Amino acid sequence: MFRRILVAVDPDARTEATKLLAVAAELRRTFGSALTLATVMPDWSMVLRAQRSPVAARQLFETAEARLAVLAHSVDGVGEAHYRVEAGLVYRGILNAAANVNADLILLSSPAPRWQDRLFGTTATRVARHTACSVFVVRE
Repeated sequence: MFRRILVAVDPDARTEATKLLAVAAELRRTFGSALTLATVMPDWSMVLRAQRSPVAARQLFETAEARLAVLAHSVDGVGEAHYRVEAGLVYRGILNAAANVNADLILLSSPAPRWQDRLFGTTATRVARHTACSVFVVRE
């Protein structure tokens, strides 16, 4: 049913990411899916500083990809996965990554809603609203 699953994780939120990857591992076992772990670097000032040097920009992305790999190997059952690092607005980065890997399912977590989310929506609602594939939201 789901051949390609994009797992949108924040390596800085390790507990949340570990829980999300445990769900991804179970979905992988159930459907025999390929997993792609993706993260989005939203800090434009960091990216802009790195643009002055292509080497520095490449290092930022390589470091983020390495962090995804370490996270993936820390959860049993994740197995081999692909990694993507995007930059910009989080929900757009997730959508870009999903489109690039032709994902059948986007797996992401969403914290309990805050008052700001009622006005602007959460990342999860924005992703669900703008993608053609299924979205599986794991609550904290």
